[in-house]
Amino acid sequence: MRFHEALRRTAESVFSAFTLKYREEGLTLKSGEVWITAKDTKTGEEKEVYHSKNIIVNTASILIARLLKDNSEPDGGITYLAVGTGASGWDLQNPPQPQNYQTKLNNEISRKAFTTENVTFVDPDTGDPTTVPTNVLDFTATFAETEAVGPWVEMGLFGGDATDLADSGTMINYRTFPVLNKQSSMTTTIIFRITA
Repeated sequence: MRFHEALRRTAESVFSAFTLKYREEGLTLKSGEVWITAKDTKTGEEKEVYHSKNIIVNTASILIARLLKDNSEPDGGITYLAVGTGASGWDLQNPPQPQNYQTKLNNEISRKAFTTENVTFVDPDTGDPTTVPTNVLDFTATFAETEAVGPWVEMGLFGGDATDLADSGTMINYRTFPVLNKQSSMTTTIIFRITA
């Protein structure tokens, strides 16, 4: 029982950009939600709005184990959001459902680093941002007009050893969706919410 108590305390102290939930049989991550909003920069009109559930992929548990073992390796938890155009031959209006065994995007075209300003705790009762640690985190990334222009159908969160290079790091979360044609006249904001 001491081992389980020590494990629970360690899990509760990890604030590395994703949340953990302790149960007697082990640690589990739950899925979350994602919101995408694309706006025309000239008119301010919302061109595309998307909301869906997303999934935590299998490799997330490897990053959790690495963080629990030694907080000096890897450098951090969730650090990047990447977007992609999907695999060749996909139906862009109806791409395949995301799978938990996914380890990278099929065709990554861009990624954005998270800073402390765009990772926030969320009050689970009100949905409002809070400075008090909770079991809900929002990761927000905005792509400016000329960034990541193209047909998006997939995106994911990456951490661990992730850098600004495509396909780097450990995938944590993945989502496919009907095509969003990101144009050079649009800004696009994505919010990934993870709840434990």
